[in-house]
Amino acid sequence: MPLNYSSESDKTAVREQLDRIFKSGPFNQSLRRQRFLDYLVTETLAGRAERLKGYTIAVAVFDRPETFDPLVDPVVRIEAGRLRDKLREYYGAGGHHDRIRIDLPKGSYTPTIGFRDAAPPEPAPERPDAAAPEQCSDPAEVPVALFDEPHRPARLVSMPRMRWQIFGPAVALILLLGAASFWGMKGRNSAPSLRDKPSIAVLPFDNIGDDPKWERFAAGMTEDVITDLSHSKDLIVIARNSTEIYKSKQIDIRQIGRDLSVKYVLEGSIQSMGDRIRVTAQLIEAASGSHVWSERYDRPVDDLFAVQNDVTGKIAATLASYEGAVAEAERSLLRRKPPANLTAFDTYLLAMEAKHNVTEDGLTEAEGLFQKALELDPQLARAYVGLATVQYYLIDLGLAPSVEEAVRKMAEAAEMAVKLDPNDGLTHQVLGMAYGYQGKPEQSLAELNRAETLAPSDADLLLIVAWSLPALGQSVRAVSLAEKALKLNPQYPDWYNQGLSFMYFFGEQYDTSVRYRLLVKKSLAVDYAFLAVANAYLGRTGEAAAAAATVAKLDPNWTAERYLSEAGGYAEKEAELFVDGARKTGLSDCLPARKLKDMPNLIRVKSCDQQRAKTPG
Repeated sequence: MPLNYSSESDKTAVREQLDRIFKSGPFNQSLRRQRFLDYLVTETLAGRAERLKGYTIAVAVFDRPETFDPLVDPVVRIEAGRLRDKLREYYGAGGHHDRIRIDLPKGSYTPTIGFRDAAPPEPAPERPDAAAPEQCSDPAEVPVALFDEPHRPARLVSMPRMRWQIFGPAVALILLLGAASFWGMKGRNSAPSLRDKPSIAVLPFDNIGDDPKWERFAAGMTEDVITDLSHSKDLIVIARNSTEIYKSKQIDIRQIGRDLSVKYVLEGSIQSMGDRIRVTAQLIEAASGSHVWSERYDRPVDDLFAVQNDVTGKIAATLASYEGAVAEAERSLLRRKPPANLTAFDTYLLAMEAKHNVTEDGLTEAEGLFQKALELDPQLARAYVGLATVQYYLIDLGLAPSVEEAVRKMAEAAEMAVKLDPNDGLTHQVLGMAYGYQGKPEQSLAELNRAETLAPSDADLLLIVAWSLPALGQSVRAVSLAEKALKLNPQYPDWYNQGLSFMYFFGEQYDTSVRYRLLVKKSLAVDYAFLAVANAYLGRTGEAAAAAATVAKLDPNWTAERYLSEAGGYAEKEAELFVDGARKTGLSDCLPARKLKDMPNLIRVKSCDQQRAKTPG
């Protein structure tokens, strides 16, 4: 039975229902979530549902400034997804028989409120995938439609009780203490900052032994634990590059906690014992250095990936789900499909090592190793991610013999990756990049948004997503994401420098762009081109001319317009910014008219067409 908005008794009943919800387990520790739901319901009861837009909510509930931009800060979309899940959780457990039901339907920030009919409840529909990307009806929030989901009237049904993982008393106590310490001192109007969230640094797992085979596995396990934890939207995970510096060093955990500003540190080891392997992991509260959780796993060698998933699942349960036990639906989000055998995984790790060299020889070697890994295990989605990334590097660095062929390979590999593992942010990241190179900006942005939603604390992923955004006309958001990646990974790897210079250039922060570009260790023609253009905008004519001369020496045929086209084309503002900068330095800006026949698929820059019209040939 629908709510009568003109009835004071109905409104009172709804307020009483809100109080019951706020006292429940999914809500009583989160004043931020209470405040959000209270605002949505209050505005709806007052007949102001049309005001429930992303911008209004961000300012009124999450204390964002009036300059808030929903394209840069997705806080409302993220929190709406969490609120929706917690309402399902409440009505699936303690609120199972409540007379009033409040839901937040997908595609809207307006809650549906209704009274339970006397008729027997129907079975509830299957719960949607928790990893589905957040949508909203506010067109300013999401510039492209990720999915078309028609609105349906909410039906008051009896939700089945969710199956919960049963934890021992010690872990339950940890969860309660973690929740209390996190929220206990917060007032109703406060909003948690980045530092308020539970945070963890995963130290490199030690290989107790001399076999390099297990050294690679230990490194791969460390990386996968970090990746799986990064799927949690309530957990800040420090990137591997920032923890790698502690490898094989005896340093007080409390010092590491202070260095990285984290609440927890995970350390572990791997020890081979003939046909068995022992994995030990322990979670340490960084401020005191006390152990809060530890486990030892003795398993057959052929059971390594079950051990890996088990370790990751327990850590996620202890930290990420501090408000209660972890639902099976959430755990399935964190769990990726592992490769079928160690040989395939070992090959994959060798391919990753080769790819990280970012040289022509290294990329060629990596491509072969990724393909070998797939021969051994065709279901290894991460190997397809690697193949797509290799093609991306070959194109971006000007090393691809045929850009069209590289784009084709990149798209095929990315599509297979998503098909095999649709809940991994990296698979959607490479598909978004492939769509970008194919000149499909809307599809590209949808996939990149999906990648960010799935792995909001994966610094490497965020940096690469940011790298793709200027082409889509989102240079301000690119800089914001890049800076978030730097906070998550302060000890970032060298390859970040090229991307940071790129993003700061299109963000028109030319001095910062130059600073990062000068840190690139193996500069190619494109690096010197960006260095020349940024210096030109700064009025440093001498430095610009020197860098432009190096471009001509390394690649005599380099042209700004062709570079932009081979990347799938750029939004007009960004394209003109780069081409005009090239003109200032004396670099080749536009393809001459006589050469257009050689590039029939050239994505043209507007000012270049005007220039060719004036000087044909």
